[in-house]
Amino acid sequence: MKKLFLLFLLALSSHLMQAQTYVYTHEYFRFDSLKVTLLDGHVLPGHSILWSEALLTVSESKIYDGFSTSFFDVLYTFEDGKLYAGEASLLSDVVCTVKNGKVYRGDSTFPLDCLFTYQISSGKLFEGDSTFPLDAKLFTQGAMMSSVELCAVLLAAGML
Repeated sequence: MKKLFLLFLLALSSHLMQAQTYVYTHEYFRFDSLKVTLLDGHVLPGHSILWSEALLTVSESKIYDGFSTSFFDVLYTFEDGKLYAGEASLLSDVVCTVKNGKVYRGDSTFPLDCLFTYQISSGKLFEGDSTFPLDAKLFTQGAMMSSVELCAVLLAAGML
């Protein structure tokens, strides 16, 4: 019975470790440079693990305020690679466009409108269309982020 319980705890902790993404402001992954933690769709400040402290919650294609998935707390909707304000789907309400690891301003994919470039392989988020190592602004460690989660992290970090 003890072995079964230990096996369950090991599987649970393994699942939780895979579902976490840490976002740092420094490439050495120091504890004091932890900006946000993405845990099961909840964007938490710094090294917090309490869901009640969630800044944003990502569920499917929606970004909610705090620890909520209520219709009344929808802040953004992600659809067809575009992040819309609220429940809107008008082109005038597009906050940003995500395409091929790049985040563009508004409804554009023009190179001069590129705000950020996210390299999945290195886990680095660069400013603009650059991939020069000194242009990196955020560094991720852990599970790969979806486009909706990337937008939520950028919003929580105050970069969008």
